[in-house]
Amino acid sequence: MAEAIMRKALHRQGVDKEWLVDSAALVGYHSGSLPEERALSVLQNHGIQYDKEARVINSNDFVECDYIFGMDNDNVAELKKIAPPNCKARIMLLGDFGLAESEKNIYDPYYFLGEAPFEEVYDKCLIACKAFVNNVVLNKHCS
Repeated sequence: MAEAIMRKALHRQGVDKEWLVDSAALVGYHSGSLPEERALSVLQNHGIQYDKEARVINSNDFVECDYIFGMDNDNVAELKKIAPPNCKARIMLLGDFGLAESEKNIYDPYYFLGEAPFEEVYDKCLIACKAFVNNVVLNKHCS
């Protein structure tokens, strides 16, 4: 969901052509699969179409990307642990942008019932992605 939301946030500011946005999992449980139906439903309810298949992060991502976001502190710790020595990406918590301290971890809603947890993740990702675009992307663009 975060990838689709970030793409939309960049598009709304007219800078989407300048940024490559991708997503990857730490483990390959769902590699090659489309996102969970509830995630797709929530995205569609917000006017976002998304049909990318899941993939696992690889060593090239750490070298080719400027930023790699983890959704929670455990993700960030694992990303830092597996990052190669030549990592150039800034590994950060997505929720560090725009979310209150108690809300910064955006937990996987997969194990909860219904769409409501996915809607909550959507809302948090939207706030964080907009804050990243406004505070980092647009500042780089203007400087």
